[in-house]
Amino acid sequence: MNKKILRSIRSGAFIFAILSFNFAAKAQNSECKDKLVAFEEFVLKNSHDQTIYKRWKELKLQCPTESETVYLLGEKILSQKVDQANTAEEKSPLISELSNLYDEHDKAFPNNKRGNRINKALLLYNNKAGDSREIFTFLDKAFQLDNSEFTNPEVLNLYSGLLVSQNEKKEIELTLDQLLEKLDQISGKVQSELKKSNQVKDNLTIKSQTAKLTAEEQNSLQQSKLSISELTIVTENVNARIDKLTNCEVLISFYQKNFDKNSENALWLERVSDRLDAKKCKSDFFIKVTEKLYALSPTAKSAYAMGMIARDKKDRSQVIEYFTKSAELQTDVNKKAELYYLIATTYGYPDKEKAREFAKKALAVKPDFGKSYIYISQLYSNSTRDCAGSNAFEDKALYWLAAETAKKAGAVDPTMKKTADQLAADFIKQAPSKQEISMAKRKAGEQIAFKCWIGESVSIPKL
Repeated sequence: MNKKILRSIRSGAFIFAILSFNFAAKAQNSECKDKLVAFEEFVLKNSHDQTIYKRWKELKLQCPTESETVYLLGEKILSQKVDQANTAEEKSPLISELSNLYDEHDKAFPNNKRGNRINKALLLYNNKAGDSREIFTFLDKAFQLDNSEFTNPEVLNLYSGLLVSQNEKKEIELTLDQLLEKLDQISGKVQSELKKSNQVKDNLTIKSQTAKLTAEEQNSLQQSKLSISELTIVTENVNARIDKLTNCEVLISFYQKNFDKNSENALWLERVSDRLDAKKCKSDFFIKVTEKLYALSPTAKSAYAMGMIARDKKDRSQVIEYFTKSAELQTDVNKKAELYYLIATTYGYPDKEKAREFAKKALAVKPDFGKSYIYISQLYSNSTRDCAGSNAFEDKALYWLAAETAKKAGAVDPTMKKTADQLAADFIKQAPSKQEISMAKRKAGEQIAFKCWIGESVSIPKL
């Protein structure tokens, strides 16, 4: 529960969400049940009444185990009072009361799954009401005991930051391996939440291509994108904290010790492969981890990693195989286009026809991928020897086709227009001049076909 959530209770609408909570099965006696129903009805009709707090306290005192609703309503009521308090003196007792309420909730309903240790930590942190050691202690215990509720990106980031700072200040004393183990566990939790959010995003994105999403689905899609953005930042922060503590030797040693117990854990293998790759710890162990990951989980990401290993080995055929597999599995059109472009440049000038094929695949999935047109134009301009015509005029005419192709890059992607126009101008300089057109007894508009691998034609421009 962060400040935004705390502020949201200013609207009486918050009550309706709580009142939907199913408490009927937990009724102790008819008297307490009647009191709770009466309180709910009073709140619905008098959401801004100043006596709500007093009435709620009486209800909790008389019926502490009647229903979780008693505690959920109390949390909202006290949160509102904390948020509206004007001075630290006013806030302090309210914060203490709300903090105690979280404890009372857990005691009365120990399996409530509300993440109250996390709520306490955020309450203290957001209101600058507790020291860092106290906040860390709540979060550390919550991470161990309430892991399923430990999903808030803000909390994950706060916990990892406090973990490192508390260790630096000797408030806690951990060996480097123990510290890395905790950071890796946090990283694993972030990774798991990212997977869930990405799955929601991918499923809804695919569905939106063939059907209109409901309002609820559209909201879920937006929430998943927001979650991915926030969790990605947390990932970067945790990785930075690990990088600061380690070098390749330390990382490899740490992960090697944990390999056997995690050798069938695809998420762990992915995390290790990513971290070693980011740190440029290219070793036999990195290859071992990545190969195992691909065998267990042939995803776009693991196939790409295998392709990079093959590239380091200068195994061109394997590079193309893995990058092609990665592109086929990739659902993000931007990444898919980049992969097809990467395959095109891997084929390169030695196999211009295949290079163009994959450059066009990039355009098929992302029509404004201007880089592909630039690359294809360069393939054409480097083919005058491969496509030698019956005379020098036709050889040079290929530069017109290269210029036309280069200009397409600027047409689909305005950010590339300057580069595309300059490249096209350079090609035009190498194409036949007006005098050469006349000497060859050709005229504007006449088609020149290229019968080599290019298989296209170009019109002689009017100069």
